[in-house]
Amino acid sequence: MVAIPYLFNEIERIFENTPLYVIVLEAFLLLSVIWLLLFKRNGRDKRYTKIEEEEIISKYEPEPLIAETDPNHPLLQTRLVQSKVGKRVVVDGHECLNLATHNYLGLLEDDKILEDACNTLKKYGVGSCGPRGFYGTMDVHLDLEDRLAKFTGMEESVVYSYGFSTIASAIPAYAKRGDVIFADEMVNFAIQKGLDASRSTIYYYKHNNMADLERLLIEQQERDAKVCL
Repeated sequence: MVAIPYLFNEIERIFENTPLYVIVLEAFLLLSVIWLLLFKRNGRDKRYTKIEEEEIISKYEPEPLIAETDPNHPLLQTRLVQSKVGKRVVVDGHECLNLATHNYLGLLEDDKILEDACNTLKKYGVGSCGPRGFYGTMDVHLDLEDRLAKFTGMEESVVYSYGFSTIASAIPAYAKRGDVIFADEMVNFAIQKGLDASRSTIYYYKHNNMADLERLLIEQQERDAKVCL
């Protein structure tokens, strides 16, 4: 009998020291749990007769996995390249100025390079068909890396198969989680993927805006100073 008044006093003290919004929120959560346990379960336990099941199945019309597409949609009209890809290229029978090429230096149209490429194909084939670490390293790879290292004044160099893989793998090789990188907001897609793979903290400054870069550097300096304190 003595414990009951004490219990009520404790409950009263809790209500007095608890903000009203907390009490309302807890009451709402409690009622929601009760409703889910009692009423929601009853809805799931509903049983259908055999006739009702057959009627529901007969009326069911599944939606198509892929929406119908107009066969004349521009994305379905494949453009055919009918010439060597250079500064100019023939597409669907029309000669066009190629503004989408990565052949920035026009090396694909250099006769000496074409001749050397043909001779290389005759000796080595179209490729090693294997990774560098397995059986994909050829003598010409090592010779090129050695010549590039000497030309740039470095101890060694590494040759990648194409530009995208070079950028996307070189950045995470030198940057890691916890590092801070400042990059132009208009860097190309390969650099973006390399930055993402590094898991570093990335701050993008406005395109070619050195004032915005300076602002970010000052903010980083202030953050570093707080950490040191």
